[in-house]
Amino acid sequence: MDNPILATIASFIALVFVVISYFVKNKSLYLLFQALCIVFLVVSYFFTVQFFAMIGLAIGLVRALVFFAYEKKDKDAPLWVAFTLSAATLTSYFVVNFWILKTAQPLDVLCLVALVMYAFIFRIRNLKIVRFTMLIPTILSILFNTLTHAALFASLTYVFELTADVVSIFRYHILPVHKEEKEEK
Repeated sequence: MDNPILATIASFIALVFVVISYFVKNKSLYLLFQALCIVFLVVSYFFTVQFFAMIGLAIGLVRALVFFAYEKKDKDAPLWVAFTLSAATLTSYFVVNFWILKTAQPLDVLCLVALVMYAFIFRIRNLKIVRFTMLIPTILSILFNTLTHAALFASLTYVFELTADVVSIFRYHILPVHKEEKEEK
């Protein structure tokens, strides 16, 4: 079902949600907008027939929703949740790409590492630490999408996510520090 137009539309919607996620001030809203982004990225990958990325992100949606539920209860998600979600990601990769489709590629490692990192980063409750640590898997996702020729907007979604992350880091964590230093003088 290769349909680049529908993939582009879904990716653009994902892009809007991911940019919004970096400019909210609490972790539960961040996770909610990340989950909405993931829904549309899954749809985008479906329309570009990239099944592993689609399944990996479907597990990522579960991840975001589980951590959202813990965040709403004002609790830390247990570490075993991140390990379980990472194991599910790795298992799905091997089942889909080695056993069913027989399409495993060396570049898939970029996607795998990013997806596993997301599982542990989303567990972190401090939004400042989340923003800083999200830089690495986002860069890996950009590389994966670019090198595997994913839909343009799927790649751009991660580029905009990286940009939004960097801007939010400056907005919430670097510029206020400089402002406070100037006020002290």
